[in-house]
Amino acid sequence: MNVLEKLDRLLNGEPTAPQNAAKPTRTVGEFPQPNPAPRTHYAGAQPHDKPGPLSAEAKRELHPLVRPYSPPDALAGVPFPSPPQQAAFDAFLRERGYAPPADVAKKLAALDVPWVRLQDAIGETRKSQNANYHSQLADIATRIAAGDSTANERDAWTREDWQQDADERCRVFKTKCREIEAEAWQLAEAALLTKADAADAAADELEAEARPRFEQFAVAYRPAPYVLLLRKYAATLRDGSR
Repeated sequence: MNVLEKLDRLLNGEPTAPQNAAKPTRTVGEFPQPNPAPRTHYAGAQPHDKPGPLSAEAKRELHPLVRPYSPPDALAGVPFPSPPQQAAFDAFLRERGYAPPADVAKKLAALDVPWVRLQDAIGETRKSQNANYHSQLADIATRIAAGDSTANERDAWTREDWQQDADERCRVFKTKCREIEAEAWQLAEAALLTKADAADAAADELEAEARPRFEQFAVAYRPAPYVLLLRKYAATLRDGSR
């Protein structure tokens, strides 16, 4: 018996032959209703079923539940949005009416100047430690060539000395950077939390647009990658990790 014949028999309430004698298939019984409605069969139907309203089990089979997508830790595997992605999210939030407080941005810009200077100093210190060591050796060689016989016997910094000096400088520079960052966070925290709420609301809106189509076809909903990135953006705005 082919599939069309089986469907025809099912639709007409006729029993179908079992495909496997060891495990017979269930037949579907259909009974006339006072008010005829489109015939709907479900997997749990039995030949001896009496007419009446569908059971809860039958209703679940006719209307499968769509599982919610993700647990709270679903963002653990989502990468941090890249700078172009963050710029796109910011533009999207502005389209939806979000705008950062101008006074906060101005104060943060003022704090950014010394922070960048310190970062530059850290980079320069790391680059110059080897250069300073080799410059010292070249100076000793020049003095010896000029006849200074004591140049090689004078105290001079070793490579480890220059490394330790660079480490201490960078440690102080980084401490000052963290002080500036803490001050900046105090200024920006309220604005960033508001922005995070706006990002989550935008993600909710994007999900609400897509979810009905998944539910229409009884498919478990899966947010699009850009929705997950937007939620990751909101999470990092809240915790200050970026």
